[in-house]
Amino acid sequence: MQIKNNHSNFIHKPWIIISAKIIVLLGCVYLITSKIQGQAITEGFVQPDGFVITIACILILMIFNWYLEALRWRISIATFESISTLKAIRVILGGLALNWILPFATGDLLARISQQKDKYQTTSAAVLNRGIMMVVTIIGGVYGSSFIAQEYQLKGWFALIFLILILVAFLLRKRLIKFLLFFQKLSRRIILQIIGISILRYAVFSLQFFLMLSIFLGDTVSEELIFGGVGWIFLARSSLPLFFGGIGVREASGIIFFDPHVEDLQLVLIPVFLIWIINSVLPSILGLIFILKSKHTIQA
Repeated sequence: MQIKNNHSNFIHKPWIIISAKIIVLLGCVYLITSKIQGQAITEGFVQPDGFVITIACILILMIFNWYLEALRWRISIATFESISTLKAIRVILGGLALNWILPFATGDLLARISQQKDKYQTTSAAVLNRGIMMVVTIIGGVYGSSFIAQEYQLKGWFALIFLILILVAFLLRKRLIKFLLFFQKLSRRIILQIIGISILRYAVFSLQFFLMLSIFLGDTVSEELIFGGVGWIFLARSSLPLFFGGIGVREASGIIFFDPHVEDLQLVLIPVFLIWIINSVLPSILGLIFILKSKHTIQA
């Protein structure tokens, strides 16, 4: 299968991936340290009366977020294989843990493929899920990018990037056709369910991020700007090769977005870091436990 060959080449040249990750990580670290150097920590830190309740809501939304992803996966493969929601949760969290090592969320893809019998249809379902989620993320990212383009006067550059993305999609269209065949086999009801859950998931973790940023920023920036920043950060996280679960990319993209609007950038760095802990680190630890207990060996 072509997918297997591509992945094999991908694995046998790890230095390319590692180099890209290191470059991105070092660039993010440099940006972060240069921006916060000499800043005193958070005199403007805002603690609302419902601080503990807000954090509890964020944690509950985290659980709901990963439940939605497991539900979306179970629905996506139901046409060729039935699995329980519990098994879907284990697969999703196991893939989240593997994403710490492998780039572009391929750990998630490997985890899903390894647990199903029909590898081709499973790969197609995973690509469909990721494609729909990426479209939703791009839409949110475009909203956030509009603030960046206006602030830094980069409208021409963003138009150029958009045209490049269209060109890349056109060049890769033949590789995507076989996955679109799986899309055509699904009923309209299932497709609408997948799209609906994808939008709901994006809304859930956007609300998480909004609540966390609001704790620290308070009324110093508008709600529209915070939601724009959330969309921009998620787009950056989804587009770049991540290292150590994406640490550095989120913080650097947050700095780029909020730098013109927030005097103390640590009020941005801290909530972004906390969201990473809650949404990625905690479920990844649970996913690692599932991997260690699994009787199946995930092979590249």
